[in-house]
Amino acid sequence: MDMLIGCRLAAVTRLAWHWPGDPVDLTTGPVHLVVDDGRGLLFDGRSDWSLTIVPTAAGDEGWRSAYDYDYDGGRWVGRDASGEEPFASVIAGVLSGWNPEHDEVGHLVGGTLHVGDRAVRLGLWEGEVISYAAGRG
Repeated sequence: MDMLIGCRLAAVTRLAWHWPGDPVDLTTGPVHLVVDDGRGLLFDGRSDWSLTIVPTAAGDEGWRSAYDYDYDGGRWVGRDASGEEPFASVIAGVLSGWNPEHDEVGHLVGGTLHVGDRAVRLGLWEGEVISYAAGRG
């Protein structure tokens, strides 16, 4: 996370699981943040319900391959979430800090991302990434 502090948030991609015939749940799923030089961070829930953060290189879309599968007709659907809250209010802001949150055994389970004078909370709900505005940074 520290490698992107001081960079400007340029785009957010959000993935959501979609079952055929059901509406797509836009509130949970992996989040990929990209800064102005193209580098990024992928936030995803692990099977042990901890949060993993994976750095991505500029132009590297290889992280998407882990989500390119079908399970009983269900699949991951990606979209540009830059215009959706809580990200719309922090797009183009400078990443100024990250306060990680750990559970009682030390696993990373969330954190607060500070962008300019605002903050976005990334956490887990039933093993999936959730996000919401966390107030002022």
